[in-house]
Amino acid sequence: MNNKSLFIASLALSTALLSACGSDDNNSASNTDNKQGNGDSPVFATSSCFWQGPYSIENPKSNFAYPDTGATYWSSRYKLPQGATLKLKGDFPFARYMSLNSYNTAAAPMDAISDSSIIPNQGAINPFVNGNQRNAEQRDYQLTVAAGTPPQQRAANTLYDHATDSQSVLLYRVYVPDNGKSITDGVKLPEPEVTLATSGKTLTGQALCDELENDQNLLKIPLVPAEQYAARKLNPAKETPVWQAAYNFAYSVACNFFGACYGVPGIEKPQRQVGWFANLDNQYMSSFLDRSIKPVAVIRGKIPVVPATLKGTDTFNTENAQLRYWSICQNEYYSQKVTQCLYDEQITINPDGKFTIVTSWEQDRPENATEKCGIEYLKWSESGDGFSLIPGKQNSVNDGLLIIRNMLPINGFNKTVQQTSTPGDEAQVLAEFLPEISYYTKQEFEALGCDAYNAL
Repeated sequence: MNNKSLFIASLALSTALLSACGSDDNNSASNTDNKQGNGDSPVFATSSCFWQGPYSIENPKSNFAYPDTGATYWSSRYKLPQGATLKLKGDFPFARYMSLNSYNTAAAPMDAISDSSIIPNQGAINPFVNGNQRNAEQRDYQLTVAAGTPPQQRAANTLYDHATDSQSVLLYRVYVPDNGKSITDGVKLPEPEVTLATSGKTLTGQALCDELENDQNLLKIPLVPAEQYAARKLNPAKETPVWQAAYNFAYSVACNFFGACYGVPGIEKPQRQVGWFANLDNQYMSSFLDRSIKPVAVIRGKIPVVPATLKGTDTFNTENAQLRYWSICQNEYYSQKVTQCLYDEQITINPDGKFTIVTSWEQDRPENATEKCGIEYLKWSESGDGFSLIPGKQNSVNDGLLIIRNMLPINGFNKTVQQTSTPGDEAQVLAEFLPEISYYTKQEFEALGCDAYNAL
C-alpha cells in the first residue's frame, strides 16, 4: 500500500469508525453540591438536568478529550422542538475566560460565543471587557441558542447549534477561577428557559429537561479505532522533539502513525477542523515524547503576555496582553486523559522572560526540578499512551504527549498557533514562542544544580 492509499484508508477509518467508549452511567458525583466554596464564594450545584459534569481530572469518568486542568467544562445534549426558543440566563464568572461552543456529530466545534462579545443585561457589567471592573456585583447576561447555522448578519448574544439531526450538543467552559472561588467560579451555571412555538408556554427546570429530552449522561469519547491504532507503523516521537499544529482528526492519525504527511506525494494540505470537543477560541500544537530515549524531558520557552486574573484583580487589563490564556499539558494519546497541566500564571518566568519545565515519571524527577530552583514540574503518566483503555490492549508505557493551547490573540499579536497554515511552519510562525525540548537522564539534569536554568 503506498502513502496515498494509507492516507485514504486512515481517513476513512478515522471518520467512519469513531469509537464510543464513554460510560452510559449517570455521573453520580455531578449532582452533589459544590463543597469547595468559602466565605467569599457561595456554594452552588455543580450540575443540573440540563448541564452534565463537571468534566475535570478529579472525575475519572470525565477525563477524556484532552481536557485542560486550568478549565472546568459542562455539556448539554438536547432536542429543541421545531420553532422553540432556548435562552440561557447567567452571571459572568469570576475567572479568566468563559464561552459556549456548539458541536457536530464528529465532536468538532461549529460555533462559539465567548465572554467579551456578550452584551450584559441593562445595568450590568461585563468583566471581560478591557478596563471593566472584574468584581462588580451586577454581572448578569442572557443568550439565545438558535437552531441551525448563523445567518449572514448574526444576531447579538446568539449561539447557533449547527444541529444536523435532532440532537444539539453544547459545552460551557470556564478557565482559571480567581483564587478562593468555587468550582463554578463564584456563580451559578447558566439557567435555561425554553418557549414552545406551538403553545407559547415557557418552561424551566425539570419540565424543560423533559420537553427537550436532555441526555443525562456524560459525552462519549471519540477514539482512534483500536485496530487501526494497533496497526500503526511509526513512532511519532523524535530524538529532537517536534511541535505540530493540530489540523484534524484524520490527518493527525495518518501523518503521525502511517507517515502520510503533507509534503509526501499525493497528500493534500489538511484543512483545520480540530475534533475532540475542541474550543474554537483555542488553537493547539502537540509534541510526542518517548522516555526510552531518555526519561526526563526539559521544555524551555517563552510565554506570551496574558491578563493577570488569578489573584482577583479589580480591573480586567488587556492593554499589554498578547494572548488571553496559555497552557501546557501532559496527556495520554490514546485514552486522551490529562495527567497534569500548567497554565501561564502558575509558571515561573525567569528574568529573560523564559521558563523551564521538567516532565518525567515521578520516580525520575530530578531533585532540582523544583520551584525553589526556578524549575516547574509536569507529571508524565506512567500509563504512557493509555491504550489499555481497550480490553486486551497494552499501554506503550514510554509514550508521552505534550499539548500547548493558545487562546484568543490580543492586540495584533501574531506569533501564535492560530497563524500557522501549513504543516511544518510552526517554527517560522511562532519564532521565540515555540518551546525547545531536550532529553536528559535524571543524573544529567541534577548535575546542573539549582541554577539549572542558567546552566542549560
